[in-house]
Amino acid sequence: MYIDALTLTNFRNFEEAKLTPERQVNLIVGENGSGKTSLLESIYCLGSGRSFRPGHFKQLIRHAEQSFVIFSKVTEQQGDQHTLGFQRFLNGDVKIRVNGEVTKKFGPMAKLVPVQLMTPETIELVLGGPKVRRQFIDWGVFHVEHSFLEEWNKFSYLLKQRNALLKKKRFDQQNVYWDEKFAHYGALVAEHRAKYLQDFEPVLLERLQSFLPQYTFKFQLKWGWDASQSLADALHAHRDIDLRYGHTTVGPHKAELRILANGEDVKAILSRGQMKLLVAALKLVQGEYLFRKTGVQCIYLVDDITAELDAKSQQKFCEALIATKAQLFVSAINKGELPDIITDADTKMFHVEHGTVKEL
Repeated sequence: MYIDALTLTNFRNFEEAKLTPERQVNLIVGENGSGKTSLLESIYCLGSGRSFRPGHFKQLIRHAEQSFVIFSKVTEQQGDQHTLGFQRFLNGDVKIRVNGEVTKKFGPMAKLVPVQLMTPETIELVLGGPKVRRQFIDWGVFHVEHSFLEEWNKFSYLLKQRNALLKKKRFDQQNVYWDEKFAHYGALVAEHRAKYLQDFEPVLLERLQSFLPQYTFKFQLKWGWDASQSLADALHAHRDIDLRYGHTTVGPHKAELRILANGEDVKAILSRGQMKLLVAALKLVQGEYLFRKTGVQCIYLVDDITAELDAKSQQKFCEALIATKAQLFVSAINKGELPDIITDADTKMFHVEHGTVKEL
């Protein structure tokens, strides 16, 4: 997928900004605090419906305005073109247009903007809790398995309903219906994740042999319950515990992806620079795998490309990025701090200053 036009209105510190990006490398340069990361953030919002930065969505709306608007024209690899509009209001209302049709659902927009984000903070994919690793797998499944979003939404609804009943201590035989549905959709979600990781892992291990050859990696997906029994049986066995705690203690919402290097948890054995290279491999390969499965290219958003990577690791990472032939948006204070392989590619450069964007 390629972004051929991007227009921001009242987004962060931009009253209005317009870009016509290059289909390979787009360099976004400017001083710290100028709005470079906000441009990446706007693209990420199209691909996820939310920011990757901490804080309330209201902070995305320019001061004293009632809403922000992000408009984009995107083109698929085979040439099909789409228009996207995303507007969010101070009161929380959302208006999304995909090819002129209005919807409040993020899924159709997100499908057309598959973004992979790489910032110094994405090391949380390794260091953070299980939720961030579940989200990583779910992003991949969402983009390759058409039925996953509907099944995940049904499971999430059932989880909320079941937890509400448990919290009120009202879960009894009359509510067996909820367990049956929960077990059905929960098992589907878990099976999709397991199948995705099974197919994805060999491609990932090949990349890691290049990035971190001194380690042997292994990925273990814990389903969120004892996999030797069905989810229905696990729910039945844990019902008393669930009632005691007031929430559901087993299911795919408790899943965990363990990442091991030489048989140990990566958090205990890898340096921060090595963990960043591991995360880069995870993100790059997830995009490459998507292309193999669907023919759809990711859009890569890279903020502070050189942080915590030595020169050799930077070179490996940048060579792999360019080799994807995907559209890249890379931010930096100035062009000179970036590796030559990035700046020598087919490149457009945009300078950000005081809420304005100019193509250089």
